[in-house]
Amino acid sequence: MTDVDASNSNHSPTVFLSYASEDREAARTLKDALVGFGLEVWYDESELGGGELWDQKIRRQIRECDFFMPLISAQTEARLEGYFRREWRFAVERTLDMADDHPFLLPILIDDTGQSGARVPEKFFSIQWLKVPAGKPTPALETLSRRLVSGEAMAPAADVKATGAYPARAAKAGSAKRPAQYPEFPIEQPGAKTQYWLHVFGWACRSAWIFFQQWPRWVRIFVYVWLCVVLMNRGCSDDDRRSAKTSQEEAEKLRAISDTYHGNFNKNDISKLASQIARLASDDAPETPAERSPLLAMPFTAPPGDNETAKLADSTFALVFGKMSIAHPGRVALSQETVPCADVKSAVESGRSHHSRYVLCGAIGSDASSVPVLSIKLARVSDGAMMWSKAYPVSGADATKIAAEVNSQVPALDQD
Repeated sequence: MTDVDASNSNHSPTVFLSYASEDREAARTLKDALVGFGLEVWYDESELGGGELWDQKIRRQIRECDFFMPLISAQTEARLEGYFRREWRFAVERTLDMADDHPFLLPILIDDTGQSGARVPEKFFSIQWLKVPAGKPTPALETLSRRLVSGEAMAPAADVKATGAYPARAAKAGSAKRPAQYPEFPIEQPGAKTQYWLHVFGWACRSAWIFFQQWPRWVRIFVYVWLCVVLMNRGCSDDDRRSAKTSQEEAEKLRAISDTYHGNFNKNDISKLASQIARLASDDAPETPAERSPLLAMPFTAPPGDNETAKLADSTFALVFGKMSIAHPGRVALSQETVPCADVKSAVESGRSHHSRYVLCGAIGSDASSVPVLSIKLARVSDGAMMWSKAYPVSGADATKIAAEVNSQVPALDQD
């Protein structure tokens, strides 16, 4: 939409103001501001809508004006059709005969409409946009107008931020590298100390990012890779610390359970042990292992009347059973009966009745030299074959180390 009087001036540059009819008030305000800054504005406030002569006049004015200023807004975004779109295309066609650095197109954004994906000619995206809310004059608009009046070229794309203009989406392509422009340091306003420091923090972050972007690309890539490695190592270290802490807590709880387990003296402790270990192994685990567990653990036995060896057998078994249950949750069953372990046949039969694949048993006795030892055996139920066995001297026995070694000998217990 344009003006009724299109006479050229020899003293003031002419600006063709193109806008949607819904933005007439903003266009009028902008026109007054431009005139006040020394520009001549070709501007139409009428409701005229087409006609061959009118169309020819529009074409002539766009062909003869010094600058073309399209107003972009939510209204232009919403309208699929409008004569202003034809004006935009006329202006873009004229730029085909102009030098690339000639500032003919001056897009103006009069509201908060986003530039990304805007419904404008592609050429607009290669030019800086100026934000002039509601068409009201701003320092950036005045600076631009003074430059146009004086015949100076517009600010380069790198200076857009300082003038309040919006850099175009495609301006970066093929442009020469210019010195980095850092944001201005915030000015403290009375009674807004908190807001001031927030602005200072934002200024520091933006400045640091601009400074970082000036580094050579290979340096920036190296920094990115280094940060990724540091973060990954930090995550692994945290996991390791959490795992170590969890293991230590489990060990302490398991030790407390083993101290109170006395299966050789009180058979009720055997059932209690199963539920305690199940809760320790997993919060969601059942209190008793499922039937047909791959491994059946049989309480260790000690000679009748020997309280010291009985305590060692009980505490060692509690630790062994706990270790295996935590390592293989729900796959280690606890036998409620004790059987002699000197001959593993009885233990194997018990394992067969429980539909287990392996059976573990242990007993304190004497070796060939009459030295008290704790013998632990792991057998396969299908054929009664001994898979692993070892005798530990009772004197100086370390139940924790024994439990760790026994657990390391347990085969994979995946359910069938």
